[in-house]
Amino acid sequence: MATELFKNIPSKVGDLVRDVRIGKIGLPDLQRPFVWKDNKIRELYDSMLKGYPIGYIMLWESPADYDEKKSGIGINGKIYTEPKELVIDGQQRLTALVASMYGVKVKDKNFVEREIKISFNPLTREFAVWTSAFERTPEWIPKVSDVFLAKENNTISAFRRKYIRAVNEARNKREEKALTDAEEDLIENNINDLLNLSEYSLPTLEISYNAREEDVADIFVRVNSGGQSLTMHICCYEGKIWKPESILPRSDRRILRSSKKPCSR
Repeated sequence: MATELFKNIPSKVGDLVRDVRIGKIGLPDLQRPFVWKDNKIRELYDSMLKGYPIGYIMLWESPADYDEKKSGIGINGKIYTEPKELVIDGQQRLTALVASMYGVKVKDKNFVEREIKISFNPLTREFAVWTSAFERTPEWIPKVSDVFLAKENNTISAFRRKYIRAVNEARNKREEKALTDAEEDLIENNINDLLNLSEYSLPTLEISYNAREEDVADIFVRVNSGGQSLTMHICCYEGKIWKPESILPRSDRRILRSSKKPCSR
């Protein structure tokens, strides 16, 4: 019987996002241009809220001595000085979640930092790509990151009250009826459903550190339509070349050589 080079790790969105934020999972795309369009991120949230599958994540496990690389006080706010795992597949998806949930800035194609803003309407359960109009429309929460950060900072109750008050004030100006008790309950339930996306299942496969480098390179290629973009991302993380070009198929080594330059921070 063949020995599996991977294991299935039951994971939640919130677990993976947390591990990226503390440095346990290395996410090269936070250091490189982010290519997803914001509307695709909106669709990602909509899919989760509707209970649809959103793909999977594949990780590569670091050597077993990774605990020695932990920092008690953290570096740049991170607990891990080097990641325990590096994302092989699902980088864009995970980058989108980390950035939009917690206001972590990404780089555009010109390496200019920008924020991913996805708006949410707790009355209709709709998501939308942010525009300035949502800042002036009380029924819309301009950025879902405002909700997740309020939860993290233990101010979510105050956040809900402020939202309901703003909607009622806007309705009063328009000479409309205030929110009913049923509508207020609906708002609370839908905000809770948004927050509960942190508990959403995101299947995760972890390739063992025992896997030969040639096998890992082969997996890169087989799961990523030729592996070129992944090859360039996986080798460059926070200014370091993580793996020698010997792990790459001969046809891809020229790509890595052309990309050997300092990573933008």
